[in-house]
Amino acid sequence: MKPIVILSAFLLSVFLFGNISAQVNLNGWLQSNLYVLENDQENQQWDFYQGLQFRISPKNYSNLYFNTFMRLAYRGDPAEWQEKAYNLYANWGIGKNYRVRVGRMFYYKGVINGTIDAGEVAATFGGKLQLNAVIGTESPFDRKFKIKNWDNGNVLGGYLSYRLPWNNSINVSYFQKERLSELYWQVFGSSLQGYLGNYLNYYLRYDHNLLSEQYQAMRYRLIFNKEKWSLGVEYNAQQPRIYEDSYFTIFEVDAYRQIRAIGTYWLGKVEFGLQYLYTMYDEDNDNRIIASLGTRRYGSFGVVYQTGYGGENVGYYADLRYEFIPNWTAHFYNSYYKFERALTSISQDAVAFRAGLGYRWTNRFIVEGEVQQSSNSYYSNDFRGLMRLTYLFKY
Repeated sequence: MKPIVILSAFLLSVFLFGNISAQVNLNGWLQSNLYVLENDQENQQWDFYQGLQFRISPKNYSNLYFNTFMRLAYRGDPAEWQEKAYNLYANWGIGKNYRVRVGRMFYYKGVINGTIDAGEVAATFGGKLQLNAVIGTESPFDRKFKIKNWDNGNVLGGYLSYRLPWNNSINVSYFQKERLSELYWQVFGSSLQGYLGNYLNYYLRYDHNLLSEQYQAMRYRLIFNKEKWSLGVEYNAQQPRIYEDSYFTIFEVDAYRQIRAIGTYWLGKVEFGLQYLYTMYDEDNDNRIIASLGTRRYGSFGVVYQTGYGGENVGYYADLRYEFIPNWTAHFYNSYYKFERALTSISQDAVAFRAGLGYRWTNRFIVEGEVQQSSNSYYSNDFRGLMRLTYLFKY
């Protein structure tokens, strides 16, 4: 599909659907980005990105709608047009308990996750039992406007959830991928989640890889929340997501295992947080402590200290924003990290900086400008610029 055709469709969609607003509901956004950088060949590069997201439905039947998010880009050196469709599907809700969805969608339920070109059927029985089933093909990795051949990667999945008393639920799910009539991914998962009393929240999950005959992932979490403070502890373990027909199966890759403890406390409008992360490797371990403070209005600041695998290192980050006059918002980001690479004892520095200004006009237009700078072992000074225009529409 020609880029100019796609861009024209982007623009015509907004104006055309706006003119028929008496019959439909339409909402979404149209966003243009211009990104300026110096590439590896030390040439000035100007990348352009045009995105469109919208949902359209009949005024008298909101359960029937079409939803999409597409992006058109002119980038690279030499530059070329690139078209991507991240989601593009039709949804039909049949009453309150049934739904059919067809098209490209990002799907995440239990062990079913990823972008797929598929059909989905969802149903709810008795207000407690939920069933979802999907069948289709994997979307192309580059998200092109095309559908993979069935033999080149088809998917099948199911998800079942049952609501238990006292705001608890149990879930089971299954997902498989097949290529050339051979399974290369097959996972079964189950989880239990909910509340113990008024303040204690828990989450237990186990995913099993049926092809490798070992666990794929484990998640165990317990969090206590009460008024201004919370305490939590969780354990995560995950095997590398390597498909059975992948070249990387010849390598032995360590599983990811981590224990995390976290506490937060609100003092007025400021939240204080403290995290401890213990990551386990086969022959070593890593300890990290993260202290932070932040507000919903102005952003956050944190300090990171690491010891163990990768050396003894320290860093900080600041992600701040401030509306200094109505509709004008300034934002600022800065981080510094001192680190060591695996199997070395040489410390390196990494600095990143970002500052920008945004203006919102009549709740429809947002204009933003930003400068970015970073310095690390690869680039002594990497300076970039970004301009963004967003149009929000609703008819």
